[in-house]
Amino acid sequence: MEVLPSPRGLIVDLITPLKKSGDIDGRGLGKHLDRVLPNVQALLLASPQTGEGRNLDPSQRDELLEKALVVIRGQVPILIWITHSTEEGTKETLQLLKKRLERRKYTGQVFWVDTPLYYHSNRGLPSLYKDLSTTVKEPFLLHNDPELIRQIASTFKRTNIRTSILKELSQMDSIHGLIFLGSLDRARNYQKAVRARSDFRIYDGEESHFLTYPSLSGVVSVGANLAPRAWQKVTASSLNLSGERKDYPDYLQQIWNQGEYLRSLLEIYQNSSAHPIKQVLSDKGILESATSTVTEENTEEQARRIEALMERYGDYP
Repeated sequence: MEVLPSPRGLIVDLITPLKKSGDIDGRGLGKHLDRVLPNVQALLLASPQTGEGRNLDPSQRDELLEKALVVIRGQVPILIWITHSTEEGTKETLQLLKKRLERRKYTGQVFWVDTPLYYHSNRGLPSLYKDLSTTVKEPFLLHNDPELIRQIASTFKRTNIRTSILKELSQMDSIHGLIFLGSLDRARNYQKAVRARSDFRIYDGEESHFLTYPSLSGVVSVGANLAPRAWQKVTASSLNLSGERKDYPDYLQQIWNQGEYLRSLLEIYQNSSAHPIKQVLSDKGILESATSTVTEENTEEQARRIEALMERYGDYP
């Protein structure tokens, strides 16, 4: 199978629609994807935070992938989080999802997203991925999220992939990129570490970083669940995806306005679970319910603020 270049641009960190029973809301997933797909370059499924992947068992991730494949049909690349709390569990999840692709005879582009420090130390990571790469033909994207690791690890555990380890991993053909969350200083060090490989992507995993200092590869966006068109306009402009020069005043003013809108949305939902976003989508009839694996206080108030802001900017599901 020909390995295509990794996507560049807007990657939506997709919420996981759930029925009240806990099963995947296939109808809601389809309606949501119909809104999102025309505006994104790729989809991230079952991410640890927004996609609630930490709380989805392997069978739920398999069900999510199965229902997504039916709708996506190769239109954009699929990124899916495979990480489990143990190395063995991660391998089992990977094999389960691999079998789903085989049963579906899926020919679209798929990437396995893994947060290795969730279950493994920096020591031995190249050997781990040499092993994993022998079991699947699809490429991997690494995921570096120090805050996620702090939530589960002792104070003595490293929370970031070491720069020297990333440099070694970037030389493996099976690893195509990294979704990065962390400090800008570390981001710059990572960019230097992988510069020998021009096709290695480093995606911004934090929207605030991208809106201020956009990477050359793209952004993994939570807010694209709410405002996919606005996020696509800002991302396309930041990366010049069209290749056309658009520096006339009206266009620049539109992009500035869209950026202010996205920053205002981000102020409301950042540091929250997926629940307020699901509440908005449920209120508008896209999802069956706002059911989440994590519930928080004040999500109703957050949802109302999001809805009011979207109405003010004339951007509503």
